[in-house]
Amino acid sequence: MPRVRVMIEMAVVSREGAPGEVVMRAVSSMMKAGVLLLAILGLSACGSKPVIGILLAESGDAAAYGVSMHHGIELALKEAEADQENPLPKGLKVLWADTSTTPAKAVAEYERLVGEGAHLIVAGVTSGEAKALLPVIKKTDVPCLSPSASLPSLTKDSRLFFRVFPSDDLEGRRAARFLREDRDLDSVIIYSEDSEQARGIEPPFRHVFEQALEGKVVGRVVLSDPNWARESTDLIAGHNPEAAYIIAYGETTIRVLEHLRAIHYKGTICVTSAFYSAPVVEENRKLVDGIFFPQPAYDTEDPRPLVQNFLKEYRKAYGHEPDIYAAHAFDAMRVALETMRKTKSMSTLDIRKTLQYGLEEFPGVTGPIQFNDYGDVHRNPIMFIVKDGQVRPFEKYLKEEKERIRKKIIGLLQG
Repeated sequence: MPRVRVMIEMAVVSREGAPGEVVMRAVSSMMKAGVLLLAILGLSACGSKPVIGILLAESGDAAAYGVSMHHGIELALKEAEADQENPLPKGLKVLWADTSTTPAKAVAEYERLVGEGAHLIVAGVTSGEAKALLPVIKKTDVPCLSPSASLPSLTKDSRLFFRVFPSDDLEGRRAARFLREDRDLDSVIIYSEDSEQARGIEPPFRHVFEQALEGKVVGRVVLSDPNWARESTDLIAGHNPEAAYIIAYGETTIRVLEHLRAIHYKGTICVTSAFYSAPVVEENRKLVDGIFFPQPAYDTEDPRPLVQNFLKEYRKAYGHEPDIYAAHAFDAMRVALETMRKTKSMSTLDIRKTLQYGLEEFPGVTGPIQFNDYGDVHRNPIMFIVKDGQVRPFEKYLKEEKERIRKKIIGLLQG
């Protein structure tokens, strides 16, 4: 492009004092050369080899989520490599990087991956990292596909930010309806972490619980306060709330659960989907038993071959159940690969068009994936319960429990 511009400018400068016909022929020749060069560049862009960047938090505070996501993405790549009917794009390259759960490092690594040729980057494990990435996404003009960032404003603030995980707004509302309507509880105490995730979930939760459904929030415990445990004890003693809602990531949620168990709190405990990672559940089986949380409808009992094959291969490769983060990362990588297959060129415009209009309810283990005009998927969360070390859809668990009790009563009556 620069060479064409210089050649045309030179022709215009030489026009002064030259016969008009000669100059016009010269300009015409330069323009033809420019068109030819543009065509060559266009063909080169269309034929450029696709590069996908993977930017995860594999160390630091969010490492439990990042490691699960790494496993999910590895499995998606392995599956794609073995798929002879839908071969990987020719020359596909995948680049990996770790954010260390640090927004500043996430920004630096995003820029590095772009510098190494990435056309699409799977990134944004936490909402905090994703928010920090928005300016660099705009600057580099390289789309981001997030497996888990859920802050509501992310997709509104960037036309190049897409995510396969639903917005916090939906999760907060579902938790409020569950406690107030499904469980008929009048009062709740809120435990809130100082994070973008908490700032995204708490307002819609309070709007539904307090304003729409006329419940009572007895108090809000800020978990960054050194005296939070004492404040919690005082609030529970003074108001005896029927429910506790913990808005925090895994390790912080565990600390609050330890506190509530220690003071013998008997109310219903609801946490967020950010709590759920396989290691957290496996390492704290007794502590987490009986808690509830909303999350997108990732059902391990889904009979679809896509889901059951994912579960089988994940267990075989890593020796434990895949959590929701592994599942969403698996789906995000499959979306990224399908986008590379379907996009004619590696231009940002074409990649964005494919993501927004070309996937047509792409099948995922977490459900059909289709992005709206903002880059969001719309999937209402359902409630889950942790019971005996297993994460179960609550409605299915309740139905099975009722059937078990019915059979037991019949047995007693007949016995």
